This record gives sequence, C-alpha cells and structure tokens, in this order.
Amino acid sequence: MYPFVLVTDSTIDESASYFETHDIKCAPLSFTIDGRTIEEDCGQTVSFHQFYDLLRQGKKSVTSQAKLETFLQIFRDALNAGQDVLYIGFSSGLSGTFQAGCMARDELAPSYPDRKIVCVDTLSATGGEFLLLDRARELRDSGCTVEVTAEAIRQMRLHIIHLITVNDLEHLHRGGRLSKTTAVVGGLLGIKPIIWVNNEGRLGVGHKVRGRQKAIEYLGSRALREMTDKKQIVRICHGDCIEDAEALAAYLLEHGAVRSEIRYCGTVIGTHAGPGILAVFFIGGERRAE
Repeated sequence: MYPFVLVTDSTIDESASYFETHDIKCAPLSFTIDGRTIEEDCGQTVSFHQFYDLLRQGKKSVTSQAKLETFLQIFRDALNAGQDVLYIGFSSGLSGTFQAGCMARDELAPSYPDRKIVCVDTLSATGGEFLLLDRARELRDSGCTVEVTAEAIRQMRLHIIHLITVNDLEHLHRGGRLSKTTAVVGGLLGIKPIIWVNNEGRLGVGHKVRGRQKAIEYLGSRALREMTDKKQIVRICHGDCIEDAEALAAYLLEHGAVRSEIRYCGTVIGTHAGPGILAVFFIGGERRAE
C-alpha cells in the first residue's frame, strides 16, 4: 500500500492507462458540445480528433469544473481505507476546480482527525500540471510522506515553465483572454502570441511573432535557453496538430534537448485555446513573459 492516495484532475492531459498503472485518482472536469455534456475521460467517449473537428466546424464548447461530490467520494474512500490524501490540482487562476477540492477537504477533515488531507495548487495546467503530478508520484512511490511530497511540489511549481502558441485568437477572445480588437487585428496580420503562465497561475500574452513556423521556432529556442537541464523530459501538448508538435520535438532534439513526450491537449484546455494550440512545458528558472 502506498503511504497516501494521490489525486489529481483531468487537465493533466494524460492517458487513462497512466492513471490505472500508477494508481492515481482523477476528478474529471466536463465539457458541453453539440448538445452533449461529457466528463473528460482521456478522449475515450469523444476522441480528441473528433472534438477538434467539431470546433473546426464552428461548434461551441463550454466547460465545467470538477464536482465537489466527486472529490468528496474520492477523498472519503481513501480516508475510510486508513490512508492520507494528497490532491495535486489544476491552477486556481484558471478554474474553480482546486477550490472544490479544498471544500471537500474542509468538509471531511473534522470527521477524520487522525488522517491528513493536503491540497496543493499547482498554479499550472496541462503538461505543466502533469510534470508536478508525476514528480509527486515518484516521491510517493519512494515512500515519502504526504507532507514531504506536498512541500516538494510547492517548491517546484514556480519553476514549471509554460510556453504556448495558438492558431486562432478568437478562442482566447471568447474566453476573455484577449480583446476583440487584438484578436481581429492579430488574425489579419498572422500574429501568433506566445502565451505564458505567471506566478499566480494565470495566462499572460508575452512575445508576439508573425507566422506559425516562427512561433514554433520561438517555442523551441526559448525552451532551450530556459530549461535547467537538457536531459529532462520535455512535455509537448497539441490541439490536433501532430506535425507541428513533431516539428517542435525535432527542433529540441536537434539543438540538444534529448527527450520529449507528445500528448494531446484535452477537451477542457482545447475549448479555450482551439485547434492548433501548441505548448511546451519544462523545468526552468523563473516564470516570465519573455
């Protein structure tokens, strides 16, 4: 038995087999598109390709945070089994999901005075959130306590760098991330913003380049400049643009970064960024706009 139960949410953008193999519990967020509301399940109900095709067809998607009831059930099951709980959650700067996990902790804690329920806000999303979760998994598997693991993730989280570009600025405008004028002018001029995640776990627009190829090269060159160790596993996530993701991975490999993993951006992240999102995540120095 592990020293504690590790819990996260579906925005880490990993496969179902990852959760099963490593015995990690997941609280799913949900999305509604084309008249259907679906809990994120790693693309099993609606494949990621199908989802992004619906967006390309003009279908609108809206998202909902993970439910309090889900956290209560996951936490209660662990506590009743005599285990502590560590929840590694989606940035509170982007969703109310982390707050739902904290509410479940506060509701259950008085009934389980001998158990610990610890919630850590990753201030991260998608591949960045995954890097923190996977480190927590490694520490759990090595026998670390819930407190030691949680503190290690708190110390690490502001060194998880997110560099993101998108194809269509309209999705960011709809989500309140860009003004209508910026979205329209940027689209006409072929401007590709480089988006980052700040120390509050919120999105910001930093550098801007003209054209997709230059955006890919910027992501690669900046990642290489800022990563603390080129032997680390770099995470690349994409919105149904595998060729661009592979081009970015090849650029990193050619210039000295030895390992990368490519995954889809899931349906919740994809709702707000649209088809063509391309992102790279790694351990670096300080988070900054450019």
